[in-house]
Formats: sequence, structure tokens, C-alpha cells
Amino acid sequence: MHNKKIVILGGGYAGVKAGKILHKIFRKDPNVQITLIDKHPFHTLMTELHEVAGHRTEPDAIRVDLRKIFAERKVKVVTDQIVSADFEKQQLKSEKNTYDYDYLILGTGNEPNFFGIEGAETYSHTLWSYEDAVNLREHIRKMFEMASSEEDPEERKRLLSFAVCGGGFTGVEMAGELGEAKYHLSEEYGVNINEVKIYNIEALSRILNMLEDDRQVQKVEKHYKKLGIELLKDSPIVKIEKDRIILKNGDIIPTYTLIWTAGIKNKDFTEKLDLETGRGARLTVNEYMQTTKYPNIFAVGDSASYTDDKNGPMPQIVEAAEQSGHTAALNVAALIKGTEMHKHNQNYHGFMVSVGSRYAVADTGFKSSGWIAMFIKHAVNFLYLFMVSGLRQLWNYLMHEFFHVKNRRSFVGGHFAKRSPNFWLVPLRLWLGYMWLVEGIKKIGEGWLSKPKMLPGYVSDAASSASQAAEKVVEAVTTASPATESPATPETYETLPGVIQWVIDRMPSGWGQPLFETPNFMQWINENIMAPNMVPIQIVVIVAEILVGLALIGGLFTFLASVVSVMMTVGISFTGMADATILWFFFGGIAMIGGSGSTFGLDYYVLPFLKKWWKKTRFARKSYLYFD
Repeated sequence: MHNKKIVILGGGYAGVKAGKILHKIFRKDPNVQITLIDKHPFHTLMTELHEVAGHRTEPDAIRVDLRKIFAERKVKVVTDQIVSADFEKQQLKSEKNTYDYDYLILGTGNEPNFFGIEGAETYSHTLWSYEDAVNLREHIRKMFEMASSEEDPEERKRLLSFAVCGGGFTGVEMAGELGEAKYHLSEEYGVNINEVKIYNIEALSRILNMLEDDRQVQKVEKHYKKLGIELLKDSPIVKIEKDRIILKNGDIIPTYTLIWTAGIKNKDFTEKLDLETGRGARLTVNEYMQTTKYPNIFAVGDSASYTDDKNGPMPQIVEAAEQSGHTAALNVAALIKGTEMHKHNQNYHGFMVSVGSRYAVADTGFKSSGWIAMFIKHAVNFLYLFMVSGLRQLWNYLMHEFFHVKNRRSFVGGHFAKRSPNFWLVPLRLWLGYMWLVEGIKKIGEGWLSKPKMLPGYVSDAASSASQAAEKVVEAVTTASPATESPATPETYETLPGVIQWVIDRMPSGWGQPLFETPNFMQWINENIMAPNMVPIQIVVIVAEILVGLALIGGLFTFLASVVSVMMTVGISFTGMADATILWFFFGGIAMIGGSGSTFGLDYYVLPFLKKWWKKTRFARKSYLYFD
């Protein structure tokens, strides 16, 4: 059997899904070659374009490197732009290269549909690609910058008016981002925020037609008012000029910024192929995602036009794109292996739309709105990114959406994004390291390397119960470290206000007293594991304390040392040996986890080298267990 060549054209949601499935099926088959071709070296998160355009996240937040997605996998990623296709010769051609195929999966996506409205294509801004989002982002900033020095009130009005055409998901989300962005952009450029006007223009009498519940739509409209967004329904646009929009009712909106999200159609390249097309010039496919004319050519995602009796037309949403890519990949494999074909099944789990960074509505089996819906939206993104690129991409998402977000534009505000220089933690790091080092060295002097010392007074007896053992532990610890006096004598205690008495009654155990009673599971461990192996365990504890101390002092592997520090404090506390003084070891360790070793520490030199080496290893690339 000669090698079978599978080409996936397009690195969108459907193309990436198809590539993942084909890799799983043919990863050990040397007779199958899989190539994914896209004009970009990255996969674009289309559902997050509005965040970049609206200045919530940075441009790299919506890019996922295709080569990293398919690193150490059977899918070869090629960056090229296909300009023609010869289906008889089974070839795709770019300006410089020719690509042969036996099976072709077309997932080139869609582009804006202007419906022949005069001036729409010339004067409006689109939001359907990475370039669109970046260009729109810069244009919006430029409008505020120009308005900051413009004295003519009419010109300022045109500069500070922003209109979004279309009341679908993209239009609503873009309007919501503008409703938030106006606050920090106005402050940055010294613009009176009351001059900023934002419009969402919809030709129909209802926005968000994908949502069945009118109450959810009403919640969106209510939030629009909170953000100062003017919603114009039943307002078709009939003409767009450079500096104004003309509505069907004769109203004129003066603006240099119209964002067109009113509809999409198949890309001109795909539309001109010798294939049957349906609604929106999309390629007509059967229940196997095969095109009607060529059974070895499949169309997926927004490129495909598919309808079934149960669910109707396949919508242009991420879940539909992934499902169609999955179906196409299974059926390519079926044709190669000569097995039964897989019929496509539309099974969608709901819809979500955000209105700014802190508000959303969702219908995901149950209807939700506000913070809960926004949480669900992030959770869905988490799941998708984990499936695409593992923990690496989840970390990137956390950075962009929570830890590095500006102007408090996260659904939890700016609490996780608040940062301070690591050098403020250096003294704490040195002190914590010194204290651990002292603890370890002191134990050596006390004979912990040769004699049982960890649980003084403990006698291992197979017949003794766990509770008896625990009593001995507590008694021994209390004898070794007698409790300090109560912070208030009975006489003074009675003269204190009631609220102070309540606090004292509920204070943690005092210094010298066990922090808390040993739990039952730890009593069992003390008796059956620790007591019979006391000296070896003591040696491990000493070595751990000294190593953690030296690591913190030197600022080497500070993250790991800090985590171990926290774990040791928890473990020691459970044994019943620790008093309240151990709490500062615990909280100090938590403070160190942020990476203080990168300032005046060896981590500054060692970690960049190790990260560079680790990212190149086959295991890291295949498992995505590395950070960008």
C-alpha cells in the first residue's frame, strides 16, 4: 500500500480537532502522512477576538502556536497560503509550492458578508480574524488619542462615537467590551467620558436570536444601559460613508468607527472551488461531511453547509466546528481502513455570551447570568484549551485573563493581577531559609540522627490503641513545651469587653501548646509507620529542613522549596508536635511561592537555562508540560 496523504486546509477549530483525531488513529501507522496547512503559524481563538479589540487582553492572548499544538505528533504543520486547487489531480497550490493529497479536509472558515450595503466593505471595520482584532484595537485607541487634542465639538463627536452593526454574539460581545474600555481610555487620554457614545445597531426587533429565553435577552439589554450602550433595534443600515452611518428611518450617526458583525459567508477562495454550495456559499456536505462531488474531499466548520431533520442547519459555533472536524477525521480514517463510515450527530451543550469582562448570560442545560455565567464561560475555555494544548495553554490563559489583566477587567476584578516587585520578599526569604536551616542543625545537635526524638515518650506497642498512642504524644509534647500562661488573668479577663472575651475564648492554641489535636488518621500513622521507623524518618526530616533552608537562602528552586516548606509545616502540625509558632513558617512559605528567588537569587541564572533545555525535550513538547 502506497502512503496515504491527508491534507487539512485551515487551522481553525475544526481543522485542529481533525488533526488531533487523525493523530490518535494513525500515530503508529508509517503509511499515513498528515499535513495541516494554514496561512498563519497559529490557531486563532475566534471567540475571544472582542477581548483584544476592546483592550481587555493583549493580542497574543488569542494565538495558540500550531507547531506547539502538534509538537511530537504525526501532524506536520505548514505555513502557506493556498491559491488554487486541482481536484482531478488531487493537488493544492500556493505561489511557490504544490501539495498532493489523497484525502482533503477543507476548513478555511468564513469571512464577513456585507449583503451589498453601499460603503459597508469600504468604510467598516470587521472582526473576523486576528488581524481584524489588532487593527480595530489600534483604531479605537487612535480615536481617543485624536479626540484628546481636537477642539471642534462636531469632530470630537465623530471621533468618540463607536457603532457595532449586528446583534448576534460577536456584536453584543464587542459592544460590551467597548462599554468597559471607554472608562480607562477616557482617563488615559483625558477625554470626558460623557462624550463617548456607543451604539449597537440591529436590523431585526431582537438581538441574540440563538438564545431562546427572552428574559436572558432582557438581562443583556439591562446591562447595556448600565454600560451606557444605546441599542437601536429595527434599524437597518442602508448606507455607510467615511464619517457617518445612514439608517433606513433616515437617522444619521456621525462616526469614523463602524464595526461590522452582521453576517458571514464562505471565503471567496472556497466559494470559487468546483464544489456544490448552499446557504452563505458554504460547501454542501452529506452526513459524513463529504462534499457531494468528491467523496475524498470533506468540508468542516464554517466552511460546511449541513442540515439534518432533527436539529436543522449546522450553526456557525465552536462546538459545531469541532464536531464536524471529528466526524470528517473519523470518516477519512474509515475510507483508508475500509471500515464503516460515521454519521454526523449534532449535539450542542448550549450558548454563552459575555457583555464585558464581568457579566454574561448562558444557556448550558440551565440558564444563568452574571458572575455564574461568566465563570461557566471561563470553565468552557479552560476545557477547550486543555484539550488543545494541555496545561501549558491553561497557564497562558490564566496569565492573560486573570494575572496580567489590566484595569481590573477580569470577572474577579484586579485582585489576582495586583503585582509588586519580588525584591520586597528577599528579606523574608532569607529569614525563612535561616530558620529552617537552624531547625535542621539543632536537631542534629539533639541527637535526631541516632535516637528516637520526634515523638518523645512514645512507646510502640502492638496492643496499644491509636488513641492511647495519641495521648502519649500530646502528653509528651506538653511536658517538653509547657503551655504559657493565658494572655489574660481571670481578674483582668472579667473586666474586658464582651467582644474581647469572645475573641480570647476562640484564639488558637497558645505558644508551647499543640496547635490542634492529632486527627485519627495521623494517630494511626504515628503508631504504625512513624514509631517503628523513627530514626530514618528523623533523618529525612533533617535533610529536608536543611535543604529547604539552603535553597531559600540561595534563592535556588524557590518555588519548589516554598511548596515543600508549606507541606512540612502541615505534616508536622498533624503529628501534634507543633505549637502556634509554626504558623509563620506556613504563611511565610505561601508568600515565597511567587518566585522571590528570581531576585538576588540563583533562580535568576538557573531557571532560564533549565526552561530553555526542558522546552526542547520530546517529553515536554508532547505533554505540553512547560510554560511559554
